[in-house]
Amino acid sequence: MLFKSKTRTLLPVEVVQIRDVTPHMRRITVIGDGLHTMEVTLPGQWVKMFVPSGTSDPSGSESKIGRAYTIRDFDRAAGRMDIDLALHGEEGPASKWAVHARLGEQIELAGPRGGYEIDMSARRYTLIGDATALPAIASILQCLPESIDAEAFIEVADTHEEQVLKSHARLRVHWLHSGRRLPGTSGLMEALVREADFDTLGHRVWLAGESSMVRAVRDHLLGERGLPRSAVRAAGYWKLGVADHRERD
Repeated sequence: MLFKSKTRTLLPVEVVQIRDVTPHMRRITVIGDGLHTMEVTLPGQWVKMFVPSGTSDPSGSESKIGRAYTIRDFDRAAGRMDIDLALHGEEGPASKWAVHARLGEQIELAGPRGGYEIDMSARRYTLIGDATALPAIASILQCLPESIDAEAFIEVADTHEEQVLKSHARLRVHWLHSGRRLPGTSGLMEALVREADFDTLGHRVWLAGESSMVRAVRDHLLGERGLPRSAVRAAGYWKLGVADHRERD
């Protein structure tokens, strides 16, 4: 089962901490009574976060807009959750809110949904993604056992966006730098994957990020490398030029 909670109930939470993990990755910590009963059971689960949209609804009240974000860390006993948001300026209402979020601010969450169930019988894991997939990659890596060889291919803007990733697995991390282009849109990931070693025996691949990049890498792994469809989990988290795009396998 990918998730236990199917609730659509909106849970009010309060922003209690804001810190920049890197120049373009902001960690928002929230607390709320509803988090004490939330079931977060798998790495990579996500919640929908409802924040002010900057516009008014027909009644004159400020409307809210919902966007999906991966749970970076969760403490059910404390009713506390960390959510990492990749900052892309102020072009969209959610990005604008993240830039101007305030301590004590009240927002709402719905979920959790999704998540990734780790195959403990696998011998090797490869995790591939751009900056938007980094919170999920970090969450999955923390849950991998010592018996697994793991590699992570991650595209961020530059060296300042790299993070220390922890895992019990034997881990190698490959960082790509997109420079002035948005991570996931440079073509660097597709080129690196074509040069990488991908065996088919006992290998699992998790892949997420910009939709066109994800599709190109997935098609290469399935069509040219011959990985079985069941071994590859792919998700387009966003699409260049499209608001609130989030597709799933």
